[in-house]
Amino acid sequence: MQQLNIIVAGRFQLVAYLADGGQGEVYEAIDLRTNQQVALKIAPSDKAADLAIENDFYDKLQRRRGTGMLSALFFSDGLDDYAVLALPLLGPNLYDLFQYCDGSFSLKTVLLIADQVLLRLRFLHSQNIIHRDIKPGNLIMGRGIDGNTIYLADYGLAGEKVQAPGNPLHYGNHREKSVVGTIEYASNGAHMFQCQTYRDDLESFGYLMVEFLTGGLPWNGVRSSPDRSRAEKIGEIKETITLDELCEDVPNVFKEYFKHLQKLRYNERPDYAWLRKLFSSEFKRRGYKYDHVYDWTEERFREVNADAANAAGAA
Repeated sequence: MQQLNIIVAGRFQLVAYLADGGQGEVYEAIDLRTNQQVALKIAPSDKAADLAIENDFYDKLQRRRGTGMLSALFFSDGLDDYAVLALPLLGPNLYDLFQYCDGSFSLKTVLLIADQVLLRLRFLHSQNIIHRDIKPGNLIMGRGIDGNTIYLADYGLAGEKVQAPGNPLHYGNHREKSVVGTIEYASNGAHMFQCQTYRDDLESFGYLMVEFLTGGLPWNGVRSSPDRSRAEKIGEIKETITLDELCEDVPNVFKEYFKHLQKLRYNERPDYAWLRKLFSSEFKRRGYKYDHVYDWTEERFREVNADAANAAGAA
């Protein structure tokens, strides 16, 4: 791939534009000091403080390294008119893989994803950090020998529970001014502007799993109107929809997942082990194998075979 003729912070050679993130643009780059490929976030000066906060979360997580957690490689907000954050370059995210598989995942693939993501959330929450933006684009596959590992990325909207001396952990006593997170996957609490806690991350992940299995969510396609915002309309649907309606076209274990979350008190930790066992039991009951063969693995295998057959036919 041809490199861009731009060097950032005196050490990062931009290779290609990747995405537009919440704090700025993301590029594939090469660290000229280490020759390592990185994902480089570049934020304008008015977003530098947000990028610094995200870097702080990576620093906190780096102290207790967990599988599927990223560590920041470089950060600077002392540049003239921008800040940069360098992270390890990963593979495709689950949004792109979902599109690659024609907007639907098999039950086996979703259960494999669930097992890993629940571990990531358990670790994150053990550090008293709430992600607040669980969505397909923030769940990213690794590369090379880590190609089957799902990484939880992007802490630009994350929040941290704090503990005052002699007091239990709490997370704010205020209401948010708007929905924090991505509207499609935001929890009921987020729609009510509540300070989010552990169960909110898992509720968002639950919506994601339903979408992966069915190809959509009941509120997809909802638009704003002159008197009501899209967020308000989607929030009302989430508040009134029953679990039977939400989980109508998915196996019963997903309804049990949501039931567990509904029983939790505010600030109560979910039973991650029980939820993983719920899904692993379904996995075994279906006779699936823990072979890390996802839908996109099989799709790519079919493409390679088709290309080989076409090449042989043209020879």
